[in-house]
Amino acid sequence: MSSTPVNLRTFTANTGLGLKLTPTSTYPPRTPRSPNKTKLYESGLSLKRIIGTTVSSPTSFDCLASSGIFAYTAGAAAVVVNIDDNSSYSQRFFRARPTAIPLNLASAPSGAPSTPINTANDGRNRALVGLRDAPILNSPSTPQNSIEWGDSPMSKTWTSRERIKAATCLSISQDGRFLATGYSPRVLVFSLQDTSSDTPVAILNEHTYGVRAVAFSPDQKYLASLGSPNDGFLFVWSINQRTGAAKLHSSNKCTSSVKQMIWLGSQIITIGTRHIKVWKVEDNRPPSPSKQRFAYDGTPQPVAVQSNLKTLAGRNCLLGPLVEAIFTAIAPLSDQRAIVCSERGDVCLLDSNEGHKLIKLINTGFTITCIAVNMQNRQVKIGGRNGNTMSLDLDILLSASIPPVSPLPLASSNDAGHFCAMGYTAQSLVTIDSKHLIEISNTNSGTVGSVTKNTPFPAHGDAVMGVRLLSEKNDMNATFFTWSANGMVVFWDLDGNSKASFKVDIEQINPTEEDLGNQCQIIRASTTAAFLVVGDKYGILKIINTSTKACDFNTRAHMSEVQDIALHEDKSSIIVASCGRDRTIQLYRRIAGQWMLVQTLDEHSASVCSLFFTPNGEKIVSCSTDRTIHIRQLIKKDVAGQEIMGVVPLRIITLKASPVSMAVCLDDHENHFVVSLLDRTVATYEISTGRLVSSFRANDSDGGDAVVLDALVMGMPNSIPGRPTILAGVSSTDKSVRVYDGCTGSFLDREWGHTAAVTGVGLLEPSDTDQKIIISTGSDGTIMIWDLSPRNQEDLTDLLNSSREESPSKEATSARPPLRRVLSRAELAELQKASPSSTPTGRTSPPRVVRRKTSRYGLAQSPSIPPPPMPTATTKFDTDPTGRRRGSPRTRSRSPPPSPKGKEGRRPSLASLEPRGRVKSTGNFSEFGTLNMATEQACRTLRAYRKKLLSSESVKAEVLKELDQELRLTAMALGEKTLKSKTISETVLTGLLDQYSDRLVSMFDEKLRLSQLESTSSTVPPERPKTAGNLETPGPMLNI
Repeated sequence: MSSTPVNLRTFTANTGLGLKLTPTSTYPPRTPRSPNKTKLYESGLSLKRIIGTTVSSPTSFDCLASSGIFAYTAGAAAVVVNIDDNSSYSQRFFRARPTAIPLNLASAPSGAPSTPINTANDGRNRALVGLRDAPILNSPSTPQNSIEWGDSPMSKTWTSRERIKAATCLSISQDGRFLATGYSPRVLVFSLQDTSSDTPVAILNEHTYGVRAVAFSPDQKYLASLGSPNDGFLFVWSINQRTGAAKLHSSNKCTSSVKQMIWLGSQIITIGTRHIKVWKVEDNRPPSPSKQRFAYDGTPQPVAVQSNLKTLAGRNCLLGPLVEAIFTAIAPLSDQRAIVCSERGDVCLLDSNEGHKLIKLINTGFTITCIAVNMQNRQVKIGGRNGNTMSLDLDILLSASIPPVSPLPLASSNDAGHFCAMGYTAQSLVTIDSKHLIEISNTNSGTVGSVTKNTPFPAHGDAVMGVRLLSEKNDMNATFFTWSANGMVVFWDLDGNSKASFKVDIEQINPTEEDLGNQCQIIRASTTAAFLVVGDKYGILKIINTSTKACDFNTRAHMSEVQDIALHEDKSSIIVASCGRDRTIQLYRRIAGQWMLVQTLDEHSASVCSLFFTPNGEKIVSCSTDRTIHIRQLIKKDVAGQEIMGVVPLRIITLKASPVSMAVCLDDHENHFVVSLLDRTVATYEISTGRLVSSFRANDSDGGDAVVLDALVMGMPNSIPGRPTILAGVSSTDKSVRVYDGCTGSFLDREWGHTAAVTGVGLLEPSDTDQKIIISTGSDGTIMIWDLSPRNQEDLTDLLNSSREESPSKEATSARPPLRRVLSRAELAELQKASPSSTPTGRTSPPRVVRRKTSRYGLAQSPSIPPPPMPTATTKFDTDPTGRRRGSPRTRSRSPPPSPKGKEGRRPSLASLEPRGRVKSTGNFSEFGTLNMATEQACRTLRAYRKKLLSSESVKAEVLKELDQELRLTAMALGEKTLKSKTISETVLTGLLDQYSDRLVSMFDEKLRLSQLESTSSTVPPERPKTAGNLETPGPMLNI
């Protein structure tokens, strides 16, 4: 009996044999947070509504014809919509949380790789282990792992870029109980009967790369999951009807480019590029017993455990003349027949009763992307590119005597979006196009989407670049507005309804392949939304009237893209400020209905990334990538009856890192603002003084890496004690929306939902309620509305009580690991250095006889030169008291003894050397190279230099000038060192410096005098050293 093949690559990933493609972090993994840990903070983010979708193929959409339920993907969430009898709609959201723990652990047959132990789903987290330690497939010695919470796949350490993945496909079971969603690379099964959207009933980690399609069988017993071409496997899972637990049933390899997958009775049909294949799913049968085998010596060999994993048998269909076709859509008609459509417009019939023969029916004349069949009304809807659709009668289509059809599309427009998916549910046709527009039409209507009132889910249609809130009283009756790169501006309310929309004309100047062309960057609205200020990538600034849609002002404000725009409106004037990458700030003012340029500010040395006006309009604050924040004052003055405005610099704040975003604090005094930096910190500064008030790192409660916050928004101070001031921002690192306490910097909550870069965030705080609403936008074309409502005090009490009841019992002392603290060698060396017992003193120093002999030897080897006649002023150096010389080594006599052998000359030398020997003996070898050692060396050098001054050699003026400068600097440095250390009194220091300076000056004067006398008394001038010219200049510079 042949063994059943298994997914060897997945088995390698499960067992740790996969190669480690990228080095992981050297830091130890964090301890996973317990799933029973309750968050006791009084508020948290919850997803309230999603505007837009990310559906791009029929695999991302599913519906039930028997009930009014359909589902589609939107970013990292799967949205399930319920339609009731009154045609009202309700949304539910199911997201793939990285830390989600399934209610049921998926299991694999014996001998097959166990899915839950897959702690590395991609190549970045695979560990390399030795082959000797790896388990052997189908080996009886391989132990079966018991999965606990700490070993579950959800306890792995997720990096910031793996926090969230896009939902690529989904499927609803026929009874409406379960929803399967495919992510990269997991498959999550949710229960539609449970209100917990973040708790899946099963998590399937068998796929290594991506998931292309998922589908439930008609009898709800099986779930098929197809991986991407890089993954190359098709898995069939047995689903427990009661709990939703999944168990691997069968699998096979499928590396073709598959467009769609459906169930046809008990068979699976996959279609794609030159590919139509039928996979037969067989029921489980008990394995046949294996024959006992013996070795050569007669000892029985262990019998390998046979795997229950079956091979999924597949058979290719004969394509005939459509062998080069790309099949894009398929819809089942019964358990044996289905309609298959190709990219070229061919509509074919696949009949399993005739040996899976493909029969071509008609050609629509346009590219087909999706198809829907209403079996109750016997109607077929076909959708294609450029908005082309066709409606056909099913009976006529299947008739054998059908004449050749020359179809005329019911709707065709080049500006219309491509149809991505469609389906029938509750006598309604649901269509989704490439502009992310979801339309629900009556099945009796002649055209798709002809009735605009049946469009409850409008969308933006493109990547959303940002969001801004509007005042309560505005001309559009909207709450906020968003804009896209192509200039489309849409005004929304909190229910997701579009109040108004129009498109701003964006100039294009010969875009190339490398340059994507011009695009809208920033849009700001006035208080009443009477006009919009638009800035694009080319640096063009436009002011659009929202009522007439006309452009009132158009100018080239910057040489490159506009980074930010700020507005200030009061009763007398309207001021607009814009900043760009050309390091300038342009200030405009509306005077007598005309917009005039007031001033250009160019103090920044790099790109200006953000700016804002203070609420009173007296100051303007801007930040730049040159790591500075400039605060400027707006000044108004009346000249000849006309008000003139100007901006003057007030102060500059220097930052440690480049700023990213700024927001003004709406406190009582309105004197603070927050700024986020590239070093992942958020700082609060005072506008009036520029003082740093506080700062914190943008961490989270899980102890993960800090992130860089962008698009900061600051909320109003809460009047209720204990309630935080909301500071919201977005992180492009993990594509999350984060909320912090703006006063204390405490982390409040974070959520994921966008699968591309999060471009903007808005904070809405109604005055009549404690509810706070956060609106986020992303490059994936979705707009998400989050609720930040506080919990009631009763709910907090219940949470506290439940957390106390669920706390684990105290661990016994004997069960704890022993504590150890091993000191390193560096710490031991520091202790030995600081310990008084280990430091040698004068009594334990080497004998003074050795140092005295060394010093005497050095003096004896010095040349004996008879001293020249000295003036009376210098005799005080020779007649200094002996006690004074012993107290300070610097007071030694400069003249050598008359004879090295004389006792009278040796005694003062020994007496003067004795204190130095005592000082040296107290040193330690560890002080080599320290300041004390350097000080002693400087003293010895100065004493030797004083002896050299007694020689007859001449000194150059340049050298004397340099020496004078060095002595002055040394005296200044020593004074500063003394003031810092406070080890020497100021009186003693002043006396030593004065005495030392007087002696050096006297020596220099004496040396100059002797040089001049020798030069004047010489009888042969050419043979004398030429030092007269060099000795004239340094005289005035020696006055210390």
